[in-house]
This record gives sequence, structure tokens and C-alpha cells, in this order.
Amino acid sequence: MDEELQGRIKGFFDYWRNRYTFIYNLDFEQHNHEANVLLWASLDALSNLWAKNIGKKQCGNKRSRLIFDAFLARYGGDLFQIVSLPDVWNRVDALVNTLEPQKLSKDVYTFLSKIGDRREPTVEEKSIPREILADWRIDKIITATLKEYPKTNRDELEEWLIMSRYGAIAYKEMRSPYIHEGRSGKGTHGFNLHESQKRPTYLSWIYTTPPTIGFSVEFMLGVLEFCINSFEANALELQQDPVPPE
Repeated sequence: MDEELQGRIKGFFDYWRNRYTFIYNLDFEQHNHEANVLLWASLDALSNLWAKNIGKKQCGNKRSRLIFDAFLARYGGDLFQIVSLPDVWNRVDALVNTLEPQKLSKDVYTFLSKIGDRREPTVEEKSIPREILADWRIDKIITATLKEYPKTNRDELEEWLIMSRYGAIAYKEMRSPYIHEGRSGKGTHGFNLHESQKRPTYLSWIYTTPPTIGFSVEFMLGVLEFCINSFEANALELQQDPVPPE
């Protein structure tokens, strides 16, 4: 590889590792707000830089939320291939009262409204917290739907489901509110629940809609580190400068 290009790639990712280290060294109890703002701003910046150069073909003219989700799905680990089923149910339920034309058929929406064994909860189930292990990967949902309704347009189904993927939810409930309003969204939480340092966590019951799902600073800091490392490895493999041309 050209030494100049290798140096530019190294310098770019060293810069973001310095940002990561600064956030890592913060006291999250005293500076939780600052840590969140810096975390989400860093991920947002990296996703936009990726979309303007290395990820340009994949992203095209997609909206910022979809770019953010696509970046996390590519570089943030397998968790960002998962779809929040309660968010899917909530979105389908909302369609009952709208007259706007829909891309998917009524039968498909009905199928999605029950996917993941949704049912009226028993008395015991009403007090069972939801776990992300109960959610499905996007490819599993697509496969199940196409098996039942093979004439469904796969691309349109995927586009609809992506808006309920963890990355898209994080953009809506964390990135945008923190950057624009200085707070988290109404559909999230900041409690240190079991496993919250390792994965997203629900503060809602197993069948509750809309769901309340949290993305802790500790978890997202690990995601940022993983994204930096994965993005760098991809840039080196492609031998492509991650910085968009001026």
C-alpha cells in the first residue's frame, strides 16, 4: 500500500481514537450528559464521513437516520442487525388509524403485528421485563414473512423493517434528542439495568408497545471502539482514504 495513503488512514483513525479515549476517561456519573453528546456526535460524524466516500455506493441519497443505522449495521457488531419487535408491533398498530397508502400489503402487516409470538399477556407476563433475546434479526423476519407471502417485495419489506432496527431506534431516541435537545428521547431510559453495559436493555414489559429501550454510555462506548476498529480495517482492506474528497 502507498505509504502516504496508509499514513492518512492511520492519522484519521488515531484522531477518532483520541476522541474515544477522552470520553472513556470521563466520570459517567458526573458527566453522563457530556459523554452522551460526544458519543452520539462521534458516531454521527463517522457515519456521515463513511457515507460520503467508502459507503457512498451503499448509502446513495439515504436519509441521515438510515445512514446511521447502515453504519452501525456494518461496523457496530451483530446486535445492530436486530429489530425491536415491540417497535414493529407499535408501528403496525398505528397504521390502523391512517389513510395514507402503504408499501406492504394488509396481510403482511397483519403477519408482522403477531410476529415473535405476540399475544395478550397473562397476569404473570404483564410483569416480565422484555429481553433483547426475544427480538429477531432482520433477515429472520424477512425469511419468515416471504415464506408466508412470497409475492412481497423484499426490498420494500427490508426498508420498512430497518426503521425498527436498533441503530435506527438509537438515532431517533438518542442521537437526535441529545444533539438537538440536550436530552434522551421519551422512548428510552438511563437506568443501569442488568447487562446494560453489554447490550441495549428494555425498561418495558414483554409485550408492551411502544417499547422503552436504553443504550447506556458504557455499551455505546464499546460500540464506538468497535466501529473505529472495523471501519479502519475496511479502509485498509480497500486501500481507500476514509476522508471524502474535497
